Amino acid sequence: MDKLFIHLTEQDQVECLQVEEQNQFSAHPSIRVSLSEAAGYGFGRQVVVLVPSEQVILTEVAVPTSNRQRQAQAVPYLLEDLLADDVEQLHFALGSYQDGKVVVATVAHEQMQRWMGRLAEAGIQTKFMVPDVLALPFSEEMWSVLLTGDIAKVRTGLQSGFSCDAENLPVLLEQALEHAEDNQPQRLQITDCRDDKSVALENILPPGVEYEAADCDKGFLSLFAQGYRDESIRIINLLQGQYSQRERLSKLWRPWRPAAALLVALLVVQGVMASVEYRRLSAEKEQLEKQVEEHFRQGFPEIKRIVNPRLQAERSLKSLRGQGGGAGFLVLLQDIGPVLQGLSDVRLQGISYKEGKLILGIQLKNLQQLDELEQKLKQKPSLVVEVLSASSRNKHVEARIRIGARQ
Repeated sequence: MDKLFIHLTEQDQVECLQVEEQNQFSAHPSIRVSLSEAAGYGFGRQVVVLVPSEQVILTEVAVPTSNRQRQAQAVPYLLEDLLADDVEQLHFALGSYQDGKVVVATVAHEQMQRWMGRLAEAGIQTKFMVPDVLALPFSEEMWSVLLTGDIAKVRTGLQSGFSCDAENLPVLLEQALEHAEDNQPQRLQITDCRDDKSVALENILPPGVEYEAADCDKGFLSLFAQGYRDESIRIINLLQGQYSQRERLSKLWRPWRPAAALLVALLVVQGVMASVEYRRLSAEKEQLEKQVEEHFRQGFPEIKRIVNPRLQAERSLKSLRGQGGGAGFLVLLQDIGPVLQGLSDVRLQGISYKEGKLILGIQLKNLQQLDELEQKLKQKPSLVVEVLSASSRNKHVEARIRIGARQ
């Protein structure tokens, strides 16, 4: 992924450098712009913020556990006696853990908040904030030294180094070489980016130290970009703990938690109400289906198995129309309709049409009314009437009458 390196100092303008993913070295020269202008260059790129190592203390401490969470809890108190400031005012970022020791980068909370505030004000979001000394090139045989103005930055290991005034470099570098013992480098690589080079390199280095000078034509930020690319998986990222992206998102989310809880509760209530309404409609649908089935059985008693009432009714009606034609059916209805209307308390229970004949299922008050209906129908010269069955039930008579057209 393309990267944008920003060297964040106390000055209003910052040095930034665009690095293309496909190129080991950037085709773009470093530029000096305001932070808000640098934000525009970060679009679509991974932003890496390098901060002055003068504000960061790199050290290591023995920790009797490899668990990162327990290390984070223990480190402040293990370093408490070695630091001048109260540990509550300091931020500790953990590096690699090896041979029972963990590398630690320590920086004041006030400084971290100042850096984060400036980035946020400019609209810059980043997942990586690295002490600039750890972005210098490094190998086991060679330490890197960067001279800029009156500041010297020295990288002595994968996750170790220091920054100091150039005039104090000989003493501190000599102490670092003595402390390295068997891990002393074969030589130093010095990149001299000073504007004033009147003081020779030999005069700011311990005597007898071998070194090779590197040019600063591409600027010191190109040097940082090269070192970061080679060692990016072994850097110390200061954005840990409360400054990690997850924790920052959690802080943004925290004020919205009550509203989110209320929204969830509202959704639960709506879900319950929807469930109740669904059950009510399901019960109503079931009741309507029973009513449809009941009326279907009344209209088509010869059909015993009901699967799809609507489709079966359409098929039955189509069959009726095909057996003698719809005209015969309608003629019979036209003949018997006035007779049925002329009798009170006669209830039609069912009707079917088969082989050119109507079969009526009716309910009457008594047998006398059935006789009366039969006589009136037989008075129609066009009709042939036959009572198929009649039975008394619950103070009324249920009968089935077959009616056909006289040939």
